[in-house]
Amino acid sequence: MSWPKATNDEQCHVGNWEDTRQLVLARDGYKCVSCSVTVKSRDADVHHLLPRSMGGSDELSNLVTLCDGCHAAHHPNLAGGLARRAIERWAMRLARWLDRDARSLDAEMSLGPVLRLFGISHFRGGQLPIVLAALAGKSVLVVSPTGSGKSLCFQIPALVRRGVTIVVSPLKTLMSDQVSGLLRRKIPATFINSALSMEEKTIRYSLVEANALKFLYVAPERFFVRRRNERETLAESRPDFLVIDEAHCVDQWGRDFRPEYGRLAEVRSTLGSPPVLAFTATAGREMQKRILSSLGIEDAQVFVRGVDRPNIAMIRWAATRPARHHEIASLLRLPVFAGRKVMIFVPTARIGLELQTDLENNGLQVPFYHSKLGTDWDRQELLKRFQGESRPVVNHIICTNAFGMGLDVPDVRLVIHWQQPASVEDYLQEFGRAGRDGRQAVAVTFTEGARGAGRDVGLLRFMAEKTANGSGLDEQAARSMLRQRFSQIEDLSSLLDSKKCFRAALVEYFEGPKVHLRPSLGVRILNWAFSKETAPRPFKYCCDSCAGLDRRYEALPDYVTSVFVRASR
Repeated sequence: MSWPKATNDEQCHVGNWEDTRQLVLARDGYKCVSCSVTVKSRDADVHHLLPRSMGGSDELSNLVTLCDGCHAAHHPNLAGGLARRAIERWAMRLARWLDRDARSLDAEMSLGPVLRLFGISHFRGGQLPIVLAALAGKSVLVVSPTGSGKSLCFQIPALVRRGVTIVVSPLKTLMSDQVSGLLRRKIPATFINSALSMEEKTIRYSLVEANALKFLYVAPERFFVRRRNERETLAESRPDFLVIDEAHCVDQWGRDFRPEYGRLAEVRSTLGSPPVLAFTATAGREMQKRILSSLGIEDAQVFVRGVDRPNIAMIRWAATRPARHHEIASLLRLPVFAGRKVMIFVPTARIGLELQTDLENNGLQVPFYHSKLGTDWDRQELLKRFQGESRPVVNHIICTNAFGMGLDVPDVRLVIHWQQPASVEDYLQEFGRAGRDGRQAVAVTFTEGARGAGRDVGLLRFMAEKTANGSGLDEQAARSMLRQRFSQIEDLSSLLDSKKCFRAALVEYFEGPKVHLRPSLGVRILNWAFSKETAPRPFKYCCDSCAGLDRRYEALPDYVTSVFVRASR
């Protein structure tokens, strides 16, 4: 592995540098030559009398032993960085002494250099406990929104360990993007999928056999290919971790379209039963249980982060289906959203096209992104226009979740749902596209209200039946899948119909009842040394229930304007 270039006195060269270092320490009697304090091998600094930048060499005559303080005195411009490294070492040592869980960490382990490898100095809030659990050999399931740094939670434990980590990823584009990011950091990683030539696959499998990789990305089907030598190479790799990226696929695809997702427990056993690190952007408690059961890790530690988005004002608004087009047109004309990003989610292409036509008749040109829109180039071009990467820029867009779920635009100020999605998990992903920059945003969801005819739910149930009937499963499995999907539809319907705090109900769906556990002293020390948590900015508006849905505003546009202006102050 090629590490980032360090300072002259801490740079480790491939070859005999560690042997040279030990010779210098032994020669100097493990004492600082400046202040004569005794130093331990792992804490001692070896200093170049004449820096390499000035022609100094690694010969013993140019090297002396120094303690942290004297070393910092020789490098006043680097004193802060050297002091931080000393603090990190002592934090790790104290944590191992005080905390039972931290005792499983290697004595020589330091998280600081690995963080700096990724160009950061601290963990974000909530990342460190996940990393510590993985390093302690525990399996984990992490539920955390897109953009919250989930990848770092498995990349850092993998780099600290010596072997390879296998990452199961559902899509070729996801594999390619993550591997490209790792290679930019000079971290040896690759992927193997069906798009590669046989020659290229052979080369990559030889890297696996030589233990020359830190990360290997594959789809679940790769463990069941016909070529026996490929299966055996993977089985004999004995990875330190088995990472399941996009773990909701285990639940959503395992029995539907990609049955290999349902066989990952079998794959884990073949690999030597390494700890499983599973990550997903959204999974309620019931889905969490199904994922853990399918993976055979019922005892895994579950971490749920970032479900509550306090900067998003949440509004449920009862409206008939014909009236929703007019309401949406009125919202798009509001001055507070002029020139700002707005996403409108629709359940089907037919409804999206009808909405687009009605908006056009009202003088509003709003493009519609869906799976049947032109060519791949047409869809990519529309996405770039909405992201501001191509001209003319698009600020308002209608979309099915095929577009919205893969989108990460930070400054979306308004998300509208023409009707409820098919599950709470989908809803969290979709309204969570708003306010990713942490600034005020609004999420509006149209409901049928007490006098609704149930057509919204009826449409979702019809779509679920169509999926089940076309899944190719046997009758019993198809019925089981259909019951699960009906249950997910009803879960979200109940939340939308509830008179209680909508935000609190959503958070409880994913996290369960609030339990405040005080972290151990050792973990608090590590948090102090390696984490940087920022308190979320308080916002004045929670949801329509908490606000009492002030009926002085008879029209939705007036109400949304009042909410946006009031909450932004």
